Amino acid sequence: MQRETLMAEETELALDDAFNILSNSRRRYILYYLYTRGEPATIDELAGQIAAWENEIPVEDLDDTARRRVYVSLYQTHLPKLDDFGIADYDRDDGTVTLTERAEEIVRYLPVEESDHRDFTWYYVGLSAVAVVLLVAVAANVLVPAIAAVVIAVGLLALVGAQFLSRRSDGSRDLLELEDLE
Repeated sequence: MQRETLMAEETELALDDAFNILSNSRRRYILYYLYTRGEPATIDELAGQIAAWENEIPVEDLDDTARRRVYVSLYQTHLPKLDDFGIADYDRDDGTVTLTERAEEIVRYLPVEESDHRDFTWYYVGLSAVAVVLLVAVAANVLVPAIAAVVIAVGLLALVGAQFLSRRSDGSRDLLELEDLE
């Protein structure tokens, strides 16, 4: 426990510690739920949702035993561990859990869904087609090679820049579906 507290005080989470945290599916579920929700949750809400995911049933169909089993493990083990590492603020008195800024250090190791990002595949195909046309024009002595090279290079740089800016401005990182977390 002392080592975990020391880790929370360091400026960056060690890779081994990040994988230690992510090694348990319930901790991954906690991170997923809080990260996608974007706001604090109670331990009751977490226990209910995690139990529902584990049993592959809606929250409203849960029995008290399944919910209680998850609640106890969250209360005794998983939430204190996330709190010790500074990933989440766990207030035992209120029963609330809030992700900290440090959570970004751990969430980055989880797979992200790419569906929110613009697909640039067809842009690259189009640029490749333009490059082929330009190369044919150069081979037929219709176009100067230097002009073709400049057009292709500028097009490629513009496309890569647009893709970079698109991903950077997206900002939100949605996690993959829950079955991919296990």
